[in-house]
Amino acid sequence: MRWIVAAVACTTLLGSVTGCAGQEKRLAPVSSSAVIGHWKGDCGATLDVARNGHFAFAEFPSGEGPHDELRLSGSGQWYLYRGGKGAPPPSLDLKYDRTLFSLLFTRSSDGALTGMRFEEEDRTCSFTRKG
Repeated sequence: MRWIVAAVACTTLLGSVTGCAGQEKRLAPVSSSAVIGHWKGDCGATLDVARNGHFAFAEFPSGEGPHDELRLSGSGQWYLYRGGKGAPPPSLDLKYDRTLFSLLFTRSSDGALTGMRFEEEDRTCSFTRKG
């Protein structure tokens, strides 16, 4: 009988990021207001996300050339990608020129947004909100 109660609790539990026995919690989507602001990357890049759907970045790793030799500075439009079953994970997508950069969300154990990270091949840059 205990295992039935535990199974029911696991299927209805939405309070933890990793549910019971490998079941994962469905996290609430990241809201637009959660990504608005000034972000600083551990790679030296900065990212400013505005309410009007525009962004500006400086020294952003382009993913081109060995060891991030090419860095980008400029602006464009941002979008929230919601992800889905069988699709890439949710992300903040930055449309710059003809290129789309996706920053994956990092979250705390309670599901709150703690940062974002850009990953491409062997390049990574983790962003945290500043100010």
